[in-house]
Amino acid sequence: MLLAFSDREGTVYDFPGLEPAFRTGKRTVPVEREELIPLPEGSYLFSLIGRVPVSYNRENNVFSEIQRDPDGDEIWALSSFLASGYLRTYLPAFARGKNAPVLPLWAYAGVVIIDGKFFVPALRIDEDQRSDPAIHRNHRELKRSIAKVTRSLPENRLVRQLAKCSTEYNCLCARNFFLGRYEAPVPTTPACNADCLGCLSLQEGDDFQSSQQRLDFKPTPDEIAEVIIRHFSAVDQGVASFGQGCEGEPLLRAKDLARAVSLVREKTGSGTININTNGSRPEMIGLLASSGIDSVRISLNSPTEKYYTRYHRPGGYSFSDVLQSIGNALEAGLHVSINLFFMPGFTDMETEVQALDSFLNKFPVHMIQTRNLNIDPDFYFDHIGFEESDPVGIRNLISILKRDHPNVALGYYNPSKEVYRTRNTLD
Repeated sequence: MLLAFSDREGTVYDFPGLEPAFRTGKRTVPVEREELIPLPEGSYLFSLIGRVPVSYNRENNVFSEIQRDPDGDEIWALSSFLASGYLRTYLPAFARGKNAPVLPLWAYAGVVIIDGKFFVPALRIDEDQRSDPAIHRNHRELKRSIAKVTRSLPENRLVRQLAKCSTEYNCLCARNFFLGRYEAPVPTTPACNADCLGCLSLQEGDDFQSSQQRLDFKPTPDEIAEVIIRHFSAVDQGVASFGQGCEGEPLLRAKDLARAVSLVREKTGSGTININTNGSRPEMIGLLASSGIDSVRISLNSPTEKYYTRYHRPGGYSFSDVLQSIGNALEAGLHVSINLFFMPGFTDMETEVQALDSFLNKFPVHMIQTRNLNIDPDFYFDHIGFEESDPVGIRNLISILKRDHPNVALGYYNPSKEVYRTRNTLD
């Protein structure tokens, strides 16, 4: 097992004779073979600019910063970014230089080299075929499908937005709409009432750029309904979801969304209509449920109020509103997921594990969507006032959840109602 690193041009090497290290929270730890899997297809490697790798000497239990390669040239630490459906268990170990820039919005995982192949600390959290990269290698088919759908709905601005997302941003969810499969995104809202540290669509500071541009118009209820109806007519067990990475908070348009959902349900009872939300307006959950929405997913970086507030930075609502939204959704009979942003050494530290257990006892949600948090870990820890306690390990946390909360599904994607109803029946 050898340390992996990058030269300043981005070429990747192994370092003869040096054992790698990983990181959890702010702690540097040895690499254990049982934590590793081959780098999943569809994953990426990133050079960590302004950061050098850290090695581990198992004989004397010493960690060392590695400043140069065997030829004496300066180097950078290396990271992996995992394909969807995989949950990282450790961060890359690195030492940050004095003038190192804040890392872009990706989820950084460790990576090592064994017998000339890349291995990563990860586990597959969802076996859904949507995570197979092969199904997204169809650019010609996508181009033809975009042209076809655009011709059939020429005045629909939301269709044009999804075309942009599927081509310029290579959004796999947007591609699904045109290719007639799985879950279709339905962005609707430019405004937001939170200022999340890791917002993908709007960053106003100088630290780093957003990953994509935010939606800059409000689709009408008719435009929204057209997109959803088309998707449901083309896809068996299709899902349509409000609340995407390219928009703000959909609950701010709850009345318009309820109107759009009603228009859909006047035409068809098939398909699953889902809303991804911050849960800031609990009074709107009942309205959406009565209009015909099926499921809700509420995002949390933590079940602890102080950490939630420091990351999501809510404007005009509080953590208690989020909890009330979860309670209202459960009471309304919706399928309820929490979108829990995982960060090794934070999500799995003892205090957070205890808080999550208490949360699930009080709010028995149907599913936890385990998502790797896309953010520079040091930037994250510095801004949330991180108070570290001993980590139990991501793999152990998953085992604890399965043992103590067996009725809570763990996964990555929003399920269709056919899937979650079958799951609930089996439970």
